[in-house]
Amino acid sequence: MSKNVRQISVFLENRPRTLAEALKLVKGFGVNIRALSLADTKDFGILRIIVNDTDKTVDGLKAAGYAVTVTEVVAITTPDAPGQLSRVLDILGAKDVNIEYLYAFNGKSDRSVSFVIRVDDVENASSALSEQGVIQLTENDVATM
Repeated sequence: MSKNVRQISVFLENRPRTLAEALKLVKGFGVNIRALSLADTKDFGILRIIVNDTDKTVDGLKAAGYAVTVTEVVAITTPDAPGQLSRVLDILGAKDVNIEYLYAFNGKSDRSVSFVIRVDDVENASSALSEQGVIQLTENDVATM
């Protein structure tokens, strides 16, 4: 089973209510959002979500007319202690993996922190993290949180 997680990116107009409308649709699909990031520019925003049913969400959003893409990302969990993210970044840097963006999300424990990391080489990143004992989450792990 792949350790990578599929992330959904939804392109939204940067105007009132568009985020609420998109998330209301996701709610209507009976889907739970596990991780979320929103980036914006003057004219549009990119909603990035990881959900408990990727296929249902993608199909539903596309049917509603949204521009949607799916990207593989790495999801990890680390102890909630100083220096843990820095350690992960050092591991990736040592393998020349470029980080495009990352964001944190709540995991199952208040003693850990989970991150979504978008990298330029998912397989190299996954291998490097595994070699160093970093706990990677599968899509199923995230879906059942």
